[in-house]
Amino acid sequence: MHLIESLNWRYATKRMTGEKIPDKELETILEAIRLAPSAYGLQPYRVIVTENRKLIQQVFERSCPQAVLLQCSHLLIFKARKRLDEAYVEEFLKEFRSARNANNEQINSYREKMLQVIHNPEINTFSWTTHQTYLALGYATFAAAQLGIDATPIEGFNSEALNRLLALNEEEEETVLMLTLGYRNTNEDRLAHQPKVRKPLHLLVERL
Repeated sequence: MHLIESLNWRYATKRMTGEKIPDKELETILEAIRLAPSAYGLQPYRVIVTENRKLIQQVFERSCPQAVLLQCSHLLIFKARKRLDEAYVEEFLKEFRSARNANNEQINSYREKMLQVIHNPEINTFSWTTHQTYLALGYATFAAAQLGIDATPIEGFNSEALNRLLALNEEEEETVLMLTLGYRNTNEDRLAHQPKVRKPLHLLVERL
């Protein structure tokens, strides 16, 4: 599908068939997440991918009683880091040096810029990393649409319960988003045949 056709086709699917998506297409969606924009390239988040029905059932029961969870092919759980430190920056700079064959001057300059951000007391680190995570979610939903796979972003869940279920160290990271992947059940989903509701462009965009 073309870009706009894909975006018109997709919607937040409420009922899925349970059919499994191909592994190759799942990997394409995950690669889109990997390539999503991220400030300084730091990618301050991680993604859990599961098709484990027992785990998904527990997520449904303890954190998010939405039917689409039980009908999806795969569930993606996005976790944002709650703090960044110099060790995290140095790990990134190893990759930076390798990928770009960067010299010490370039590395030191980039390090200084990143440290100014992570040590800035006026910046809420968790808010910042959560915003970065949303960028990754956006790329995942678009990649899925391009492949003809339905994707339902989910914010409205009990993150504390999900953190406990996943045994997260909540001082380090926290669940912030989920995404179900699968195929729409057009017989059961009341939204499947409804037109997309969006503002007309002239009310959304200001041209200066």
